[in-house]
Amino acid sequence: MDNNSYRHQFIEEYASDSFSEMSFRTLESMWKRIERAEKALGKRLEDGYTKEEYIHLFGKLNVATTQVLIVMKSKIMQYIRFLQQEGVVTDQCAADLKSINVSDLNVADCYDRRYFKDFASLQSAIDSTLVAAERVDDAIFGTAITALYLAWCGLSIEQAIEVKKADVQDDCIITAGKTIKPIPQIMDYIQEYRDAVGYQSLSKALINLKYVPSEWLLRTTRRGKLDVSNHLRILINQFGNSSEQSKNLFNYDKVYWSGIYMRAYSYECANGQIEANDISKIEQVFEETYPNTALANRRLYDYHLFRDHFYPPENA
Repeated sequence: MDNNSYRHQFIEEYASDSFSEMSFRTLESMWKRIERAEKALGKRLEDGYTKEEYIHLFGKLNVATTQVLIVMKSKIMQYIRFLQQEGVVTDQCAADLKSINVSDLNVADCYDRRYFKDFASLQSAIDSTLVAAERVDDAIFGTAITALYLAWCGLSIEQAIEVKKADVQDDCIITAGKTIKPIPQIMDYIQEYRDAVGYQSLSKALINLKYVPSEWLLRTTRRGKLDVSNHLRILINQFGNSSEQSKNLFNYDKVYWSGIYMRAYSYECANGQIEANDISKIEQVFEETYPNTALANRRLYDYHLFRDHFYPPENA
């Protein structure tokens, strides 16, 4: 039996009759992620992994917290046990996987991929992408870049698509019940995008493309409003894919949480460390509501990993 047959057989046996269609799709999606990580490493699980190779695999899967490690390790261990029973891998392969804990993981690469350290690093990535894309008019990416700036400023993607042109004032944006004061670089860009009627594009000849007339800030030449978040995510993905170097570099949630965490770090620098179990303070700083202290502390712990990676203590 070849490697693909083992995996196909395992998934069929694991996905019992009680599995819903959604659960089965989730299972398939997880294994596709694992297969992409295996491909990047040039070795499949059926070939037998060492502890170090499992650690590299988790790195490719962006595993950086105890909670995610527990879940992912459990899923992979089920398959490794199956392969043991089939005589494909040794007991040592299972033992090596079982022995891994979060302290073994190299979270540096993961956090470099998951977050931007600060606004300067985000802007550098945007500028580099624009240079590599070599478009006749950078404004072709105006909607995507404006959305990334709104994400950095702390608007959820649902809030961003509800921003109206009239919400963009001289020095602030008033929307979703709050007043946002972006740095001048962001404010100037968003104001220019707000007032733009279109941009130039090069096909067989240079042409002028016009935005659909609209009261909404985020719009395109085809839509007066991006009424579902998927439309905006696609635009951001297209911006990233315009440069080979920036593929998978941008997504709304990554930029959103980078901005939130950067402001949390600035808050701690000015006011002292945010304490675990202080749910009201954690909700205030991270702009979320938590049903219990455990979930609030989980958010704080993830921020701590961000902070300690990008801003390690001087005496560490």
